Amino acid sequence: MRRFPITIEDIQRWKSQGLGQGEGENYKPWIDVRCFSSKGRSSRAPGITTGRTHHLFSDNEDDFCLMADYAQQVVDIREQFPLLPERATQTIAENLRIRHPRYPNSKTMLVMTTDFLLTIRNRVGDHRLVAYSIKSEEDLNGESRSRVLEKLELERRYWLGRGIQWILITDHDIPATLIRNLDWLNYLVVEIDRSAPQLHARLPAFLRAFRIAWEEGSPLKQILAACADLIGKPDNEALYQLFRHCVWHHLIELDLTHPLGPLHPVRALAIDDVSIRFGNKGACHAG
Repeated sequence: MRRFPITIEDIQRWKSQGLGQGEGENYKPWIDVRCFSSKGRSSRAPGITTGRTHHLFSDNEDDFCLMADYAQQVVDIREQFPLLPERATQTIAENLRIRHPRYPNSKTMLVMTTDFLLTIRNRVGDHRLVAYSIKSEEDLNGESRSRVLEKLELERRYWLGRGIQWILITDHDIPATLIRNLDWLNYLVVEIDRSAPQLHARLPAFLRAFRIAWEEGSPLKQILAACADLIGKPDNEALYQLFRHCVWHHLIELDLTHPLGPLHPVRALAIDDVSIRFGNKGACHAG
């Protein structure tokens, strides 16, 4: 937490340091978890899509980042994205007769940020940007509701002026079961992917075995045991690693709106050459 008032010189220095600039693994968020306290838990989350650490300021941001990281069409995630030039939001505030935010204990105008700017790829490979603001229902309905809505309107108009879609996300837009499933799948995925040469060599055999072993209503533990029989009984941990990798990278498509785990039925959308895909964003080809 910074102890001294922020000045214009500080802002210029942050710009010169490249904060809020870059893409993919080279992006530097405008603010990081060392800067401010937040509701819920601040966290540093490893990103699989970007290959860098994400700086997140609430449980809702953490959950949304997990969803974005898993989404196959998302090819870049930039959190705490600055609304520059800063004069842009100041002009919008003046036109709306809204008080522009300032830094705490300072007369310096705040450089506003949007929680996430995602780069999304469509089916033909074209990219577009979409901005997301993440707010809790408590923020939107609490005592500071009117002020929160004013600042959201500044964000919305900033992006509208740039022809970029802006979306507000609340607790109700984040399915609890999906998040639990993604947490379970994501666990150790970064470490698993680092052992790519050994793991990827086993993907084709595992995917063929999974297609044969899967039966509607069968729990994951039973399916993986059948896979072990088909591919020479690799150790149990390796099977779960392969499964997590394949589902996370969309090599196996599942219905993640239902609970997922060793004792839960695996609800596959389909097990065929269409649903078991070889290659996508960030995943090596399985065959």
